[in-house]
Amino acid sequence: MKNSIKAIKKILIFIVGVFVVIIGIILLPLPGPGLLIIASGLLILSTEFDWAKKHLDNAKKRLNDIIKKSKQKNKNQDK
Repeated sequence: MKNSIKAIKKILIFIVGVFVVIIGIILLPLPGPGLLIIASGLLILSTEFDWAKKHLDNAKKRLNDIIKKSKQKNKNQDK
């Protein structure tokens, strides 16, 4: 019984996560939080799937790199 509940939970998380990612992809060309919605979908998927966690970690790393570059660019412009 526990295995079937786990399987149902995993399937539901997959469906919801993929749905959120697809909505985010659809919203990318429109003004709004498309990337944030995609990240939210990956966050949902990463609760059950290692591949989604790897993609989410990669996205976090890239975002941190962009923030650092932006801060450095602002410091250079202030001088």
